[in-house]
Amino acid sequence: MASGRIPNYLLVDNNIALNESINTLKNTPTSALLAVDCEGVDLSRKGKLTIVTVATEERAFIFDVIKLKEEVFAEGLREILEDKSRAKLMFDCRQDSDSLWYQYRVKLNGVLDVQLQEVLKRREQFGASASSGANQRRSQRLNEVENIYGLNRCIKLYLDDEEARKTKEGGTNQVMKDKAVWQKRPISGSLLRYCAVDTLVLFKLYKVIGSSSQELAQLRVASERYADMYRAKSERSFDRYEMNAYLPLDIISCDESAYQGIHCTGCKRIFPREEFSKNQLSKGNQKCRVCKKVKQRLDTNAHKEQRWLRRQREEESFGYYDSDSN
Repeated sequence: MASGRIPNYLLVDNNIALNESINTLKNTPTSALLAVDCEGVDLSRKGKLTIVTVATEERAFIFDVIKLKEEVFAEGLREILEDKSRAKLMFDCRQDSDSLWYQYRVKLNGVLDVQLQEVLKRREQFGASASSGANQRRSQRLNEVENIYGLNRCIKLYLDDEEARKTKEGGTNQVMKDKAVWQKRPISGSLLRYCAVDTLVLFKLYKVIGSSSQELAQLRVASERYADMYRAKSERSFDRYEMNAYLPLDIISCDESAYQGIHCTGCKRIFPREEFSKNQLSKGNQKCRVCKKVKQRLDTNAHKEQRWLRRQREEESFGYYDSDSN
């Protein structure tokens, strides 16, 4: 999507539009990239999937799942989303994948996650965190814990596209004001443009960030892990240990042979024994480095809240005695 250009999109909410859109997407060469994004209320297995947007570089097709129901997948969208040979750009595909599988038994495949691509590019430009401290025990390599960026931040960092940024911010503000807005019909024009931008902008981001052939191979594997991260869990906690702004360990790179089935008590993921200190293991309270970082933040926020409550009580107490003495 060029800067300042109104996004080209089609709302697909009837059978005629559905058949035409699916035919257009299926006739797109398998070598050409698609872009995919899902929207919904509390998007995940426990929420409600309401929109699936699939885009070519020229146009976004916004499929209304509420109106089309199971038919949208039965008539061809399932085949496209599950096709491993069709590379699909996404941005943080975890909740989308979880929602598609548990609500409609659609197993998302062929993802190239641009959020992960951006992390790989940052590592290349500013030094690979994973390579530093290589002589340290795994549990001590805290510099391997990295932040992941949201789509709006990536648009600001990599693209000169003020229109896309404003469209994103406008849609985000609508969702923050009304959490159920994605299941209300008719869908507003501003939200349709938001859906279109969320997919169309990925083509430009993907090109600007760029990937070598080696990075692209790494990105494919990492994106497959990302898509399966929530989906593979029989149960989810939906807490800060599971959902946070850190890159999950071992998504981009890991030594599969090192896995010994030790569960982190925070995120419940499996790690090599070396991920945890002997003290953690002896107490049965082992947390991976990401969960340790999350715990530190939670503790800091809790202490701040306690200090604030203490000050409030002291001020109220002082005010009571002060008024009584007059």
